Amino acid sequence: MTRKRDRFFALVGALLFLVTSAAFTIAVVWQSTHQDNNASATNNTQSNKVQGTKLKDFTPVNTVNQLKITDTKVGTGQVAKDGDTVSVLYTGAVASTGVIFQSTQDTGQPVSLQIKSGSVIEGWAKGIPGMKVGGTRRLLIPAAEAYGANPPAGSGIPANAPLVFDVTLLKVGS
Repeated sequence: MTRKRDRFFALVGALLFLVTSAAFTIAVVWQSTHQDNNASATNNTQSNKVQGTKLKDFTPVNTVNQLKITDTKVGTGQVAKDGDTVSVLYTGAVASTGVIFQSTQDTGQPVSLQIKSGSVIEGWAKGIPGMKVGGTRRLLIPAAEAYGANPPAGSGIPANAPLVFDVTLLKVGS
């Protein structure tokens, strides 16, 4: 009787070992597969990020004496006026390096703001009015009309740096 009981416990122990080993193996395989998918998603997001890359079709300049406005695509919609609230997509870079410090391409979300002196940097307050919805404009902004000696902390913008922005106007009004 003792041998049967010993065999029974040995069989139960072997089955328990087999089941837990199989479960552990499945968990490890699932976890490693799941982590690889997350890593791929993270790498894809990071590879699509434009912050830290060079601004397309821009030759860096060290000095910008006055605001320069260039329409790279003229829109056909409503015209933005001083004081309007607008919705835009933009990419901003340091003019001396062409390195992008911020872009709505990274978030995929447009930004709504009021175009008036004191609400946005002076280069935008002067450079956005006159744009038509659907248009894209490049603004080359002297440091004094950008952030001057006090750029936002952590922005990657050096003090007294002229900036360049590519702005696409999506909508005028709230």
